Parts: sequence; structure tokens; C-alpha cells
Amino acid sequence: MSAIGLISIDNYDDLIDKKDDKQISYLNSLITTLISDWASENHIFYKRINSERFLFVAKIEDIEKMKKGNFEFLTRVRNIAEKNDLALTISMGISYGEESLETIGEVAQNNLDIALVRGGDQVVLKKADEEAKPQFFGGNTDGTPKRTRVRSRAMSTTLKKIFADNKKVFIMGHRYPDMDALGAAFGVAYMAMMSERECYIILNPKEITADIERVLEELKKYPDLERIVISGEEAVTLSNEESVLVMVDYHKPSMSISQKVYDVFDKIAVIDHHRRGDEFPDKPLLTYIESTASSASELVAELIQYRSTRKTQIPKFITTSLLAGIYVDTKNFSVRTTGRTFDIAGYLKNQGADTSLVQYMLSTDLDSYLMISELVSKSKHYKEDIVIAVADDKRVYDSVTVAKAADTLLSINGIHAAFVITRQPSKLIGISARSTGKINVQVLMEALGGGGHFTNAATQIKDKSLDEVKKMLIQELNKLERE
Repeated sequence: MSAIGLISIDNYDDLIDKKDDKQISYLNSLITTLISDWASENHIFYKRINSERFLFVAKIEDIEKMKKGNFEFLTRVRNIAEKNDLALTISMGISYGEESLETIGEVAQNNLDIALVRGGDQVVLKKADEEAKPQFFGGNTDGTPKRTRVRSRAMSTTLKKIFADNKKVFIMGHRYPDMDALGAAFGVAYMAMMSERECYIILNPKEITADIERVLEELKKYPDLERIVISGEEAVTLSNEESVLVMVDYHKPSMSISQKVYDVFDKIAVIDHHRRGDEFPDKPLLTYIESTASSASELVAELIQYRSTRKTQIPKFITTSLLAGIYVDTKNFSVRTTGRTFDIAGYLKNQGADTSLVQYMLSTDLDSYLMISELVSKSKHYKEDIVIAVADDKRVYDSVTVAKAADTLLSINGIHAAFVITRQPSKLIGISARSTGKINVQVLMEALGGGGHFTNAATQIKDKSLDEVKKMLIQELNKLERE
């Protein structure tokens, strides 16, 4: 059985930027030598497609051999790059099976796309079979920014066309939405209004956290915006063939506020900043996933920026909500920020975003603060720089409180990773994971059925006790340490 693979130099354009011809020639020679030696060691046929892509064909036995070694070639490339003072990483998409070579090649291409969307520096391996699950290897470094202004402008234009082709726009975030999901939802709603389209934001009144309640209370001052917030049942009734669903701040259908709403729509667009996982909508009209962006609110605000003109005045509530979404996911601009993040924050402030209102939206009430303190007090060391907190089994916590507890633990000097395990609504056990970057918590949470970012991830597990989930987490931590 044969396998087809594609190799991509994750950040080739950045590597050659401002280098002269001699330096570029040396870099190309280094890359070719690395891949040539690797191919020779593993009896692989390869061919360079262009400056940053390689195609290879191998026997499945050779792929299995590399798989057992966790594709150590990724680490080899990274180590050699560091010695040469280069920020060089590679990604691979590999597929195999009994299908036609055309099908196997298409799956390999899709696997590479997933690897790049997830931040690069990893291998995605999947059999060319609809039932097969992809396997992920590597991903041990945070992604390098690949988003360009040209791509963002193109996405804004594409979204505008999608709105033009449909009369109704429905926007939905993940279950128990945070400020980023809600801010991004209102941002997309504003773009739909700019296209003079009927739009609705879907919320479940039974899955609202304390901070979102404050936002919805503030929303009452804006009746025109308040009326577009509807329930899932209303969305199902209002939708028709000329409707499109925009998923914001998530891409896994199972995380939808309303599964019934998701199932109704054939036309779907995705705007997200989380690393892409296996579960994904089938053939979406638009896929805008940027794992190096700070937040979905940042992505949406940038899309608005390319649609707006000097005469455009975005409603204060929307600019404030978008800025609050960025605040939440960057922990007040302390993590996952780039120059683009500050540019967008400045744009929102110039458009009337109210920072004092942001602070009010994101403030913590006394009860929540005491709950956070209680969770922090239950933390114990797994290792000197890793702590795990397991809550009282009789108490149910909302996801925002748990996330804030994990953030608090991570802020303690000498702690590089924190995990908070609690009982959550709907008889679920949740883990909120945070890292300074020393540990890839996204890989850990994916192994337990969740996902997220390199430094910020979570999962929810059914039919398990708190102790069982803790043992599962420790098992994955031990496995990661061995690897």
C-alpha cells in the first residue's frame, strides 16, 4: 500500500524576506539537503513542487516506522534551524489507503491544510476513508503569524458576496459563549446590516454566564440591536433556503449553541481563531481560521475595517463588545498579541469603543471571586511547575469562572501550566488548561476530546467522575513527558 505526502515550509516568505540572493540560495540548499537526507533514510521518492512545497510517495511500512518515532524529522529540522539562527519549521499532510491515487492525494492536501491552519510545525496523517480519524504529531511550537492583509481583505470581500447571495444571516457561537464569541457575533451582524440583510444572533437563555448577563443588560439601551438576539427555536422557524449560518469563535458542530439550528443550514461560513480539529462542517462557503490571531473579535473587527469608509460610524455597543472580546482572549493584551492586535484595538477605540464599559462588562462579582479563590486553594503540584486543581464534586461551575481560576494559577511565579477540573452543567466534567508556552495544552486537551490553542485549551467529558478525569489528565501528561 502506498502513501502520498506533501511537505510545506511553514514560513518560507518570512524567511526569505530582506535576504539577498546568496542567503536565499543557501537557505534553499539547506532545505533541500534536509529533505533529501530524510527521504533517502526512509526510502522515499520526493520532488520539489515549488519554492516552499514538496511532494513525496512512500510505502505505508515506511510511514508506520516514522509514526513510531513521532516523526522526529520535525524536531531535527527545528534544531538545525536554531543552530543557523533561522525560524524554520515544516508541516506535512500524509494519506494512504485502498482508494484511487487521486483521492489519496486530495486527502493528503486537506491534511496539509489542517496542519497549517493549526499553526504548522506538525504532521497530520489520515487514511483516505471517510470514517478514519486524523492523527496529529508535533505541534510543539506556537504558530508563526501567516495572516496577511491581502488575505483578510479577500475574506471580507468573500463574506460580503455570501451576504449578497442570501437574504437572512444567522450568527451562532459556541455553548456558554464568552465575550469573544458574543463580540464577534455582533461584529458579523453589523457587516450583515451594512449589506442591508436581515440578521439574527442566536443565544440560549439557559446557557448565559454572569458577564454575558451584564452585557445583555447593557444591550437593553440599544433596542435595534436587542431585537436581533433570538433563541434557537426562533432561528429554526425564521430560516429558509435563502439563509446562511455564520459560526464564530468555534468550528466544531458539536459545540454549537443549538444543534438543531446547525442541522437546518446547508450554507455555512466559519470565522475562528482556534486550531482546527477533526470535527468540521462539510464544505463551508467560507473558512476563515487563523490560529495565530488573538481572538475571533480581532478577525471580525479587521473584516469590518475593510468594509468601512470614513463616513462609517459603527455603533458604540458593537465596537465596545469587539474590544471586550479581544481583552478577554488576550488577558488584557498580555498573551497572544501581535502588532495587528494593537492596530485593531486602536481602530475600535477610534470608532468609539468605551474602555470603561469594557471593564464593567468583564468585571468579576464577589461570589465569582470567592469561587475562583476556592478553586485556586484546591490546587496541587503535579510537578514543580505544573499544578492541577480539582473542585468539590458537589458544586457546579460555569466555564468563565473556571477559566479565570486557571488564569490566576498561571500568573503565580514559577508555574508554567495549570489545569482546573470541575463539574459543569449538563452533567459534564470540564478541564480548563493554561500554559506559558512550555507545554502544548491544546494537544493534551485534544487527546481528551477537546481543543483550543497552544497556550489556552479546554475539554468537556461525559460519564466520568472528577477523580477519573484527573487520572486521565495525568496519564496524558505522563505520556507527553515520555515523548
